[in-house]
This record gives sequence, structure tokens and C-alpha cells, in this order.
Amino acid sequence: MKRLVIYFFLIYLFAWKIVGWSNLANAATLTTQAKNILTTELHNHKITKQFQIDEIRCLAENIYFEARAESEVGKAAVGNTTKNRVLHTNWPNTYCEVVKQGPVRESWKTRGKDVKDEDRVYWPIKHRCQFSWYCDGKKDVIWANYEKTGQTIEGNARAWRDSVELAIYITGFGKLTIDDNTHGALYYYNHNLVYPHWADAMILIGVEGNHTFMKEGKL
Repeated sequence: MKRLVIYFFLIYLFAWKIVGWSNLANAATLTTQAKNILTTELHNHKITKQFQIDEIRCLAENIYFEARAESEVGKAAVGNTTKNRVLHTNWPNTYCEVVKQGPVRESWKTRGKDVKDEDRVYWPIKHRCQFSWYCDGKKDVIWANYEKTGQTIEGNARAWRDSVELAIYITGFGKLTIDDNTHGALYYYNHNLVYPHWADAMILIGVEGNHTFMKEGKL
């Protein structure tokens, strides 16, 4: 009984941290089951440091919104490409900064007001981000369940759990790690939707699901 009480107390603490993080500008909204999935996976891997929690969530959200319908291999490829940018000198050195990279504008709530720099709120400029989901003007919600009824949305819940697990493995903060299955990719695009202008200047690595993966340089 004592262990059960301690377990639920730890879950409560995790949930509190996650809700606090979601107050940041343009953070995705998690439904109740999405929060539960995240807190459970963090608990299973004994991850309690706030920085690590934030980094995992940023990467998991990027995997989910960029590759929700992909296989685990496809999701891992998106996650590893994000990691390769974190490790590269041309990009920021944290997952959250890489995922949110792009020009921003200050919110009217803090612009021109006497507030500390760390309290100012910034929003990404629409359609100017590295990852399109982050600044497409749409509200980002991870619908793992219907909030009114509590009914699980099986496909979304499974995709979110996969995204969180892969984020834990890719960041190296958990018990296990996985190798880079993109062989150094720094870019990818959905070849069913677009052929970006920069693709001709890159080296093709390969195709996984709906995405074509590339790295810098030209043969």
C-alpha cells in the first residue's frame, strides 16, 4: 500500500511539471491520456530532471506531429534527424531550440511593458519555422482521448506512446539508446507533398515512409 501511495505521488509530481511546461508559448496541448502516457514513460525510465523532461517532450512532439502515421522506423528517422541537428554546429544544441527554431515576434501581452526578459513571451512567425507543424497557425493538440467521454483514440495514443519512447531512447536519457538509422541526415521532406528548392544541393541518403532524407553537400 505504501509503495502504491508513493507511486501515485510521483505521477502527480510529473504531471505538475508537465502542466507547468505547457504554459510556454506555443507548446502543444496534451489530453488527459496523453499526459498519463508521458508521465508513465518518464517514471518507467526514472527520469525526473526538468531539463530532460522538457527535452524529451520537445522531441516527442516533433516526432508525433511530423511522423504520427509513420512506422516506428519512420518515427525514429525523424527523431534522429532532429538529434543530428542538435549535435551539429549549424543548429542550436538543445532539442527544444532546434524544434522551435525560426523567427519570432513578441506577444502583445509583454511587448512594450516593464517585464523581465525571461518573462517575455514570443510566438513563432507563421510558416517560417524549421518544422512546419510548429508555426502553421493551427492549434497543436495530442488527442490521445476524447476529453468529454474519456474514450481512447487508439491510433493517436499508440503514436504518442511510440513518440515518447523513441524520444527517451534518442536523447539517451533513459535505460536504452538506439542508433541513428538515417546515417547522418540533417534534412528531410515529404516527397508526396513538396520538392523543396534546397534538395538539389543535398546528398540523398534514402527514403523511409513518406519522407526523403538528405545531408549537406553535393556529389
